[in-house]
Amino acid sequence: MKKFSLVMAAVCCSMALSATTYNCHLKVIVNGTVTEQNQVLVEVTNNNGAYDLDLKNFVLIADDAQIPVGNITVNGVEGVDEFGYTTITYNEPVTITEGNDTQYDYWLGPMLGEVPIELTARFVNSALSANIGIEMGDMSISVEIFGVAPVLKGDVNNDQEVNISDVNEVVDIMIK
Repeated sequence: MKKFSLVMAAVCCSMALSATTYNCHLKVIVNGTVTEQNQVLVEVTNNNGAYDLDLKNFVLIADDAQIPVGNITVNGVEGVDEFGYTTITYNEPVTITEGNDTQYDYWLGPMLGEVPIELTARFVNSALSANIGIEMGDMSISVEIFGVAPVLKGDVNNDQEVNISDVNEVVDIMIK
């Protein structure tokens, strides 16, 4: 009985918490100067309608210079579902954490302390669009993000997970 309870608890937790990783294109505008980057990962985690968004290993590219900033993360933001997508908004300071990309020796973000950000993100299982605005002194930074999530083999119902709900979908298709 104890094993059954443990299995059921694990199943319930996995149903309540789901994450989607988007492969993104970033357009960064610093005081009017535009740079663009590809292959940046953004992860959105849904925990029963409260969302975490994590821009991982953010690197500011200016001309030939690369400035490793770090991870920009917001946690527990309530989502609003309408018109087929979810929207989250966040307008509070964050502390940027150190990235884990080993090609960089240091990360600037943790040295900045709290950074005021304004975030608006809209997403579905397969696509993400987000804007992050940062105003620090005389520096104005805008990060425009657009990304797609890879399609998983076996993900019949397109929820970005391969689990029992896909089996149920196949059974429903076969019954009809």
